[in-house]
Amino acid sequence: MAAILSNTLLARDQEAFPLPHVLKPDVNFWLKVYTEVTTDEGFIHDNQRLNIIYERLSFTPGTSYKERQQSIKQKKKYYQDILLYLAANPSKRLDQARYRHIKALWPTGTTGEEFKEAANRLRFQLGQADRFKQGLVRAGRWQPFIKEEFQKLDLPDELAALPHVESSFRSDARSHAGAAGLWQFTRSTGRRFMRIDHVVDERLDPFLATRAAGLLLKDNHKITGTWPLALTAYNHGAAGMRRAVSATGGTDIAKIVREYKGRTFGFASRNFYNAFVAAHDIDQQPSKYFGQVQRDPPMVIQEVKLPSYYSAQGLMTAFGINNNIFKSLNPALQPTVWSNNKYIPKGYKLRVPVETGAASIKGLMARIPPDEQSMKQKPDVSYRVKRGDSLSKIAERFKVKTSQLVAINGLKSQHKIRVGQLLKLPNIAKNQLKGAHPVAQDAIFYTVRKGDRLSAIASRVGVSEANIVSLNKLKNKHYLYVGQKLRIRANPDVLSVAASAKALNPKNHVEENSLKADPSNYRVADDGSVEVQSNETLGHFSEWLSLKTTVLRKLNKMSAQSRLRMGDRLKLDFSHVDRRQLESKRLAFHKKIQDDFFKQFSVVETETLRLKNGSSVWLLAQQQNVPLWLLRQYNTKVDLNRVSTGTRLTIPKVKKKPK
Repeated sequence: MAAILSNTLLARDQEAFPLPHVLKPDVNFWLKVYTEVTTDEGFIHDNQRLNIIYERLSFTPGTSYKERQQSIKQKKKYYQDILLYLAANPSKRLDQARYRHIKALWPTGTTGEEFKEAANRLRFQLGQADRFKQGLVRAGRWQPFIKEEFQKLDLPDELAALPHVESSFRSDARSHAGAAGLWQFTRSTGRRFMRIDHVVDERLDPFLATRAAGLLLKDNHKITGTWPLALTAYNHGAAGMRRAVSATGGTDIAKIVREYKGRTFGFASRNFYNAFVAAHDIDQQPSKYFGQVQRDPPMVIQEVKLPSYYSAQGLMTAFGINNNIFKSLNPALQPTVWSNNKYIPKGYKLRVPVETGAASIKGLMARIPPDEQSMKQKPDVSYRVKRGDSLSKIAERFKVKTSQLVAINGLKSQHKIRVGQLLKLPNIAKNQLKGAHPVAQDAIFYTVRKGDRLSAIASRVGVSEANIVSLNKLKNKHYLYVGQKLRIRANPDVLSVAASAKALNPKNHVEENSLKADPSNYRVADDGSVEVQSNETLGHFSEWLSLKTTVLRKLNKMSAQSRLRMGDRLKLDFSHVDRRQLESKRLAFHKKIQDDFFKQFSVVETETLRLKNGSSVWLLAQQQNVPLWLLRQYNTKVDLNRVSTGTRLTIPKVKKKPK
């Protein structure tokens, strides 16, 4: 039976989730967006004063995206001309109705300068009423589980409404920014708590992603101290909200929304909390806006933990489940699994129809043929893109389909690959890689066998020939001997990764919000100095600035024996590289370190410890197998360079992800 949403208003906790008077017009705007206008309509409005709506714009069903954009552009120009006229004539008696109408939307006494500024703040907001109503229906599947999971984490029930804002409770939702799933995790944030790779993407599984969302929200609340800031941090990052608090002098959400002018604090971040409050209030009294709404029934699942690696086809055949049902029950499994290029991993909690009894499961699993299971995963096959390559040429070379390459690598377009990019290939492509034996996934060493060539080994393991030559100090890359042990990559298990800046592509621009959870300050100060962060050396800055280390030592009055310490201030010389380039390279360096770590580990919980006498933060991090940069993310209010015995520290507990 589908449950009917209650008409009873479950009041929002006004203390935990306040609605300041100054933000009520903003919340009312989102109430209108979510309940009054559909995705065939929208508002032309002021992007700061959301109560000023110039027009409700409607589109004929079936109107193309291009035609919609043209119509929006014309309307913006129309209202911009009116506002500029009012800016030039703020006190003039207006003889045309269109001018009088727009001026009446503004407070009496609005100046010409204010009208001029408003002419550059025109924005279009697409309506969401039809999507929101569909989301209320879908919410029935997931909200009971979300509330149960959040209660385990001691989180308020109000947070269960957040997916209305993020995805309209669509578990398959994807954004242009690369966010995915019910909770719209990006890869960089999601990897902190989940497995996200070409075999399993747990962002797409609402059950697994819900716990991750709860952990992230709890971490955000610990860092920011209030739920309005913790929710805004879900969009803008905890580090960004710490900057907002510092810039405005407090945690007042209204003051931050109205006054904070952070470089990346745009419309979405500024309105995230307001949209959440509106969504929550609609969720609690849907009949007020949509009449009677019927929820979908809650999802009921049955899981079996796989004792080995299995092919998807073998399991589907054994359980008598068709492909579509099996995929819908296990949305985290990636195309590599469905195309039989990878097994479903050992230890994976497979979902099967609830009518399958426990005794039946054991018998059905026993039926799976030996050739549909294994004690180890199928090895990766990869190829590094060379100059002149296209995806179609690579597909032709390895006798696979272009669509397979797009799916396996999660490419947005088959036309966008870059030189040096590492592409995963379908398992069948290994037949085309001559001159190299199979290599285990994430192998560190490779033993040369008969018939091996360095180029084929490099291509198979996904590293460059030059890297192998350098790591092994080979004098002649054409001379290998059987039994020779080659190091093919640095040990991935080292937590404090000292990645070489040369390995990064400085042309890749990395946005500041790509490290949303990182409270470290990577910006260059007005005086041209930076605060040294974890893993940084003078050699890194020398490389990023295209300078000799002696120049930096002289500038900072450092002796030849001096070493940088986290927290030091370092003056920089920008004679060869500008500040933005330095910041971009620096962010890319730290993003690589953090991405590499979260490919292997996830945060499963936190605990509080006191620093013991004779211990240090560095020693504690080593004992807990936690890198200093991660420890800092969980202790943003503590200066890790100046901690004393007895200091309380939050320690993230990490667990190695299964392969």
